[in-house]
Amino acid sequence: MKAKIRHALHGHGRHEAIERYIILGIIMGVVLAGIGTAATVLDTKGVPAILAMVGSFITFIFTVILVFYWLVRRDE
Repeated sequence: MKAKIRHALHGHGRHEAIERYIILGIIMGVVLAGIGTAATVLDTKGVPAILAMVGSFITFIFTVILVFYWLVRRDE
């Protein structure tokens, strides 16, 4: 199972592999934000709010990294 996931992430080249890892980071941030947002139904303070904020921050950072990566790659 791990080998299949690793093979799917690597892609056909180095640039495609980097993009896939960045997109994986975006997906992980979205999942974390979703869990935090859903958990705020139970409690609006504490850990659920922090999870939602951290997930949103991770998603934002990886999105900015992806945009800059595309800009740098385009200039090559």
